[in-house]
Amino acid sequence: MLRTPKFWYKNNVFSKVKIILLYPFSILWILIDDFKRFFSKTYKSKLKVVCIGNLTVGGTGKTPFSIYTYKLLKKLGYNPVFLTRGYGGLKKGPLEVNNSHHFKDVGDESILLSKVGTTIVSRNRSLGAKFIEKHKDKFNVIIMDDGLQNYQLKQDVKFLLIDKHLKLGNGYCLPAGPLRQKVERGLTDIDKIILTGEGDNNEKDLFKCFKIPVIKSNIKITSLLKIKKEKLLAFCGLANPNKFFDTLKKNGYDISSSRIFPDHYAYKKDDINNLILDANNRNLKLITTEKDYVKILEKKKYIHFLPIELELSLKDKFNIELFLQEKLNA
Repeated sequence: MLRTPKFWYKNNVFSKVKIILLYPFSILWILIDDFKRFFSKTYKSKLKVVCIGNLTVGGTGKTPFSIYTYKLLKKLGYNPVFLTRGYGGLKKGPLEVNNSHHFKDVGDESILLSKVGTTIVSRNRSLGAKFIEKHKDKFNVIIMDDGLQNYQLKQDVKFLLIDKHLKLGNGYCLPAGPLRQKVERGLTDIDKIILTGEGDNNEKDLFKCFKIPVIKSNIKITSLLKIKKEKLLAFCGLANPNKFFDTLKKNGYDISSSRIFPDHYAYKKDDINNLILDANNRNLKLITTEKDYVKILEKKKYIHFLPIELELSLKDKFNIELFLQEKLNA
């Protein structure tokens, strides 16, 4: 749960030295991934499985796209259910997330997903699928959040999310770079690439060589906060914090100051007290992401969160609908 190393996205001498030093460990990472892929027992669920994931560590918008996919499937007449490992939580599962669960039990992303639809946490995805199948009269599609590097459950549809700005970083696997697996391995059987965040106008062309359909997405703020005209202290604990800050700036919010915490950070009482004190002393309003907001247990009334959702163009949305119906009805 550390901050994303900057050298993963730099091309200077200092970064190259770090890559050289860490590259042997990247080889080991690749070998471990190959070992898991060859020796994992893959379960074929009785339900269709839509997998949403990425090739890099964190920060590509998997949770917003999972929610978008859930709502789209509901509109098409399906009964989807979320399946997630509950990253950062203590519970192994399988279990259904409910109002009594704390983010320390099931992870922050699971709490967000459960606000939209039924969410099952299971570190072993095949056990999670079998748990869901016991209620197959209620569900017919599993949305597998962050599962492209998981080999326990066969996936019928694979969406790969890539940040438009960060792309694939320096192209190396962990820890020399941000990749979870080699690019050629990660692109195997991918149905569509979803570009998220802000980037160059020609970022779509960068992925043409993969010969996989590419779709651009955008972040939409779902309600206009009263604090839009106020000066803000923005804070978050994300792998890619600049995505949050850029969204605020793009939509006209005035960020006077910002604070960055490690990814999936569990806020302590002193953290919140210090943020509130700093904001009050400088006459600023506090704002964070909804993902961070669910991890704040006290004095929430002093903090605002930015309500967002992912959206596609009408043409891309229509194409995704047709694609999903074709794959899921096969």
